[in-house]
Amino acid sequence: MKKNVFIFYFSFIFLIISSNGFATETNTEKKPKALLTKEEISAKFIEREHIMEDYLPIFGKKMREHGLTPPKPFFISMLYYHMEIPQIITNARGSIPAISNDYIVDVKMENAKITTESVGVRAGFNLFPFLSLFGVYVHTEGATKFKATAEKDSSVGFNGYSLDQSLKFKADTGAIGTALSYGFRLGRVVPFGVFNINYAWSSTDRTTNIIETLITGARVGLLVPLPKQMKIAGWIGGQYQIMMGALGDHVSGKYNVTLPAGTIVGQGELNFLSNYTANAKYASPWAMNAGISFSPVKYFDVVLEFGFLSRFTSLLALQANF
Repeated sequence: MKKNVFIFYFSFIFLIISSNGFATETNTEKKPKALLTKEEISAKFIEREHIMEDYLPIFGKKMREHGLTPPKPFFISMLYYHMEIPQIITNARGSIPAISNDYIVDVKMENAKITTESVGVRAGFNLFPFLSLFGVYVHTEGATKFKATAEKDSSVGFNGYSLDQSLKFKADTGAIGTALSYGFRLGRVVPFGVFNINYAWSSTDRTTNIIETLITGARVGLLVPLPKQMKIAGWIGGQYQIMMGALGDHVSGKYNVTLPAGTIVGQGELNFLSNYTANAKYASPWAMNAGISFSPVKYFDVVLEFGFLSRFTSLLALQANF
């Protein structure tokens, strides 16, 4: 990416210089052609190198005039995300069509936990040196594990059950967000703080409704410059995450159920598709985060972050800035 951007800038500069040279030569064709000095060429290159950053991020040109380096206008990341998070599921109800098409049983769901593996892409731009806007797309495959218990109902020959269940699912998630950052130089190092807020919506193959989530977080850290334009940074922070939207934490959908022989009097093992409704929320909306980033070359970052306490998460991101 860096090479392609350099080629673009070089080609653009060459086109501008060639155009100016052609215009000058046309207007002064009887005069000797003047050659640019190395200093003049360098000055033109630097001027054109930052042509985009004169407009984005806003105030980027002012930063350079004061000897500061603004962030590149755009960024894109490839993401891998692993999550293990306990859930609280209440008011769960499921259908048992083997008894009747409209027979619904109350189900107690305990020790629920979601485990996911996700890959995705994040892209955005720096509107100001201190404010970025971005969008995210993530594809997820995971499973919800829980203990399901239903009480006996002799009136329909239902003996009840207590089973360990695993419900596999796939999901596609979109998100939009913004991040506000601030840092200052303290000797050679840069202490910084970041506040972010994201709104995400997910559709899964196990739910009929869209699941909406609000995520906010804050981090404080320290960036340390290294030789050859490399740098390393570390941080710690907290995150707050809740389900929201018009339906709140309500979910509904279908999933495959297997009941042992004898669960319904006179019937063997049953496999069927059950319609369900429930209220589901995270056991705790709070989590802590700690991470580190390393820039092996200028404008490229490798990011690794872990979440802990109420949930375990791990994030790996490769980000290019251009």
